[in-house]
Amino acid sequence: MAALVGVLLLSVFVVSGAAVGGTASPSAATVVKVAFNKKLKKAIVVDGRGRTLYMFTADAKGKPTCITALNPGCEQLWPPLTSKGTPVAGKGIIASKLDVMKRSDGKRQVRYNRHPLYFYVNDPKPGAANGQDFYGVWYVLSPKGTPIRK
Repeated sequence: MAALVGVLLLSVFVVSGAAVGGTASPSAATVVKVAFNKKLKKAIVVDGRGRTLYMFTADAKGKPTCITALNPGCEQLWPPLTSKGTPVAGKGIIASKLDVMKRSDGKRQVRYNRHPLYFYVNDPKPGAANGQDFYGVWYVLSPKGTPIRK
């Protein structure tokens, strides 16, 4: 299934031709906060600039699987939220649920409630949530850190 999802993700990326400049760049002060999303009509987890963050259902036991070596093409469409230092719990975030883990490729990916966090390259601006329920495996997170499946 992961290979199928990877192929689907790569094909969408190639067709879209979209790119999000700098979204995966590590920052010394990576902020994660909660914001109200007008499209979804719910409070969701976002980065410090208001960009929507997603979780991937294939990430079992808190370990990211959207890594080029494991799932070619996935990381180009779903770049990870990374941090050089300890992430900062912004407004609405439960600090004890926010952490960083070292991935198999050496990057330090931010997690919330044990869910590795990702951006979606086809979200053109803060507040966009075009990756919500993507192929039934990508979801935004609630302030409690649970997937919003609607």
